[in-house]
Amino acid sequence: MSTLIADCGSTKTEWAIISDKAPDDAVITFRTSGFNAAVTPPGNISHILESEVIPRLAGTAVSRICFYGAGCIGGEVDERLRGLLAQAVPDAAIEIAGDLLGAARALFGGRPGIACILGTGSNCGVYDGREITLNTPPMGYILGDEGSGAVLGRKLINIIFKHPGLLPADIVEDFNLTYNLSKADIIERVYRQPAANRFLASFCPFIRKHLSHPVINDLVATSFEEFLSANLPADMLTPAASRASLPIGFVGSIAFHFSDILTEVCTRHGLYCPTILAAPLPSLITGFLQK
Repeated sequence: MSTLIADCGSTKTEWAIISDKAPDDAVITFRTSGFNAAVTPPGNISHILESEVIPRLAGTAVSRICFYGAGCIGGEVDERLRGLLAQAVPDAAIEIAGDLLGAARALFGGRPGIACILGTGSNCGVYDGREITLNTPPMGYILGDEGSGAVLGRKLINIIFKHPGLLPADIVEDFNLTYNLSKADIIERVYRQPAANRFLASFCPFIRKHLSHPVINDLVATSFEEFLSANLPADMLTPAASRASLPIGFVGSIAFHFSDILTEVCTRHGLYCPTILAAPLPSLITGFLQK
């Protein structure tokens, strides 16, 4: 029998099949499309499970699913997802939790800390070593998600189309040659087509490419400052004498690929040496195998 662990974000899902074989060949990992359990239509989720997940499980008897996912906020959302997973993998015991708890367990194991996600979206919460005890609602890429890939992309688009003079002509030209998008194209993709957050986050490689330019660098640094001020408990940003002593850690592609800037911003606030992981799954696998 096997356990299936999932770390599901809006853009991609990382899966691990952990069998009861010898440790050297006990784990198989694969990647599929991602989704947000709270906003992605159930039919789309079913399609991902049926077309991308089930074929990878052929011949595997799964007895347990541990699913950590974006948008898993409890209640009806989690129960709907539980039903979809049960259809895809009958007879498995299913555990569903938010991606923030998965991030916290990957970052800190059984120790307390401040767990943060910076990927397509963003999130932050206080972890007591077992559960998330305090969470600032991320509110999504329109109302929140400060520091996320979606917000970085949104800020870049605003500069390119509203204030192109802030950037050298060669960077603006590179953007146009790379993406070939008109204002009408942008409006169509953001306001009329699904997965606008993933579309906006898709501009992050361009941001990283031109990170040496002060305007682009400041765009990223300012977004991380906004993340800290909007999401961390208030006493984490007060003078060091009264600041909580919890360590801070980050999970996600944005945190990982812009780690130098993120570390600088954290250091300015006295949050020294943050732990930064590209993805939580490897640590979640290790933790599972050590039980």
